[in-house]
Amino acid sequence: MRFPKYGHYAFDLSGNVLEIFATGAWNLQTAEMFAVEMHELVDSFKGQQWAALLDGRRWVLSTPECQSCLREAINVNIAKGLRCSAYVLDVGMVKRAHLERMHPASDKSFSFEGYEREYFTSYFDALKWLNNKGYSPL
Repeated sequence: MRFPKYGHYAFDLSGNVLEIFATGAWNLQTAEMFAVEMHELVDSFKGQQWAALLDGRRWVLSTPECQSCLREAINVNIAKGLRCSAYVLDVGMVKRAHLERMHPASDKSFSFEGYEREYFTSYFDALKWLNNKGYSPL
């Protein structure tokens, strides 16, 4: 885990799930470093299907220029086997709306059968959803 000037993140790769913990306010440099490190970890799945679990409850959003960087990172992950994304966020809608703008599905050209994402306020509900889809960090 690196601690860039703006925002922090940590990864935990367990089973067929990549857990991501995002905190603070992200700038472009943080998003770029995040994408590079994440793609290095994702390569260990060797093309197998996998899921992501993002805990964004301590995340404080990101600058607008981060959106295209993170959108491209998600596209790369889908190409490398990402099939389910579970986002754990606060009750409010601001972070969810921000993530929706960053997600490739906001682009009309995005069409990937078999990829799903859901939003949760409980980490355990997110884990249960992923487990029901066949993904577990155990």
